Amino acid sequence: MKNFIYGKKPVQNTIVNFTNLIKHIYVLKGFSFDRDVYKVIKEKNISWSSLDKEKFNNLIHEKVNHQGIIADMKEYNYRSMKDIIGNEQEQTILVLDRIQDPNNFGSIIRSAVLFGVKGIVILDHNQVDVTPAVIKSSAGTIYNIPIVKVSNLSNAINMLKEKGYWIYCSYLSDTSTDIRNIKFDKKSVIIMGSEGDGVMKKIANQSDFCFSIPTNKAIDSLNVSVAAGIILFTKNLSA
Repeated sequence: MKNFIYGKKPVQNTIVNFTNLIKHIYVLKGFSFDRDVYKVIKEKNISWSSLDKEKFNNLIHEKVNHQGIIADMKEYNYRSMKDIIGNEQEQTILVLDRIQDPNNFGSIIRSAVLFGVKGIVILDHNQVDVTPAVIKSSAGTIYNIPIVKVSNLSNAINMLKEKGYWIYCSYLSDTSTDIRNIKFDKKSVIIMGSEGDGVMKKIANQSDFCFSIPTNKAIDSLNVSVAAGIILFTKNLSA
């Protein structure tokens, strides 16, 4: 199976910043590269071809908004815990508990990169993998941040605790602290849960602090990707 990403912004971001990960670029006949992007293609000698509509559409059979450009990428490489645990004084790691929606996952990745998160930890089951839809939703920023797959989140959290990280969990309960009253440590792990069920209770119980985002009483929860942006912004303010 081809490892395609598609869409003008994700692909052109990848061309400029991650040339070594590209195997080949396909464009729909008549597509025009941005001038700076085409310059990189020429300088780096990136392989590309222009296809007619029938051949181009046969590359990806599902209906996607490819915007006339597709990149065939090398296989995505997940990282290990040791790759994201560093000696820096200030560091944020994001732990995701069973995120299912590729658009949410991609948007979370984009926010994580924007706010300087060191790495993302996910489960190797009951969790959406890195797919073309995730990469497009992340606008190609997925290559700016290491993602670690683990079989057991509890073990990963314990490892981070042993390395001096404080654990903060987004968890809706009567005892959760308003996020505005949380003082995040410089070495922080932030846990966020699935769209439907949130963070598993046993994972929340491992946390040093559980917090929630105050909302209008008519709505008790936010979209997980929206919540991620709010949480990471708030964390950066308090650092």
